[in-house]
Amino acid sequence: MKKSSLRWLERALLVVALLCLGAWAYAWLDARYAQYREGKLLDEAADVRPPASVASETDALETFRDARGRSGPAPEGTLVGRIEIPRLGVSAIVLEGIGKKTLRRGVGHIPETPLPETGGNVGLAAHRDSFFRELKDIRKNDIITLKTLEGTYEYRVEWTRIVQPEDVEVLAGTGAPALTLVTCYPFYYVGSAPERFIVRAVRTEEQAASGP
Repeated sequence: MKKSSLRWLERALLVVALLCLGAWAYAWLDARYAQYREGKLLDEAADVRPPASVASETDALETFRDARGRSGPAPEGTLVGRIEIPRLGVSAIVLEGIGKKTLRRGVGHIPETPLPETGGNVGLAAHRDSFFRELKDIRKNDIITLKTLEGTYEYRVEWTRIVQPEDVEVLAGTGAPALTLVTCYPFYYVGSAPERFIVRAVRTEEQAASGP
């Protein structure tokens, strides 16, 4: 191969590498900004939450409540809350839906599963190489908190399980307030992982006794 051809090949590979790096940088910055923006909205809305007798609300609170108050499912990407697993150092914003853009920006609330204030089995999903990376180290009895505008809900891990993608019965109702986390498995698999890693947690006794 002539030297001129090698130079063109080197330049082409360099361009491809720069494009890949740029795409990764954009995705990373977009996710970080979305986490910051939605987190700020959630915290501001919770801080200014007025008594039920007060009619006036801030724009942030109205936006949050309007999205959750519509009949039918909320729009894809709507702010749901924040999930935290203190022992693992996990803290991530939860958004409605599991579309590609939504899961790039945060943890997704699986459609057709309830929200925590209803007391059902809340389903959340995220990528194994981003927001749910640390689930590989989760243990029984770890505490998970889920904060929404309606309150902060605490769950305790009961078990983990590896299932096939079509095994959606893990998202079915349990008869008690629960939280189910879903991510791809194995964690270090190269390419599209063939299985799903499931974490089941139940509402702590104190909160379960006090209602939804």
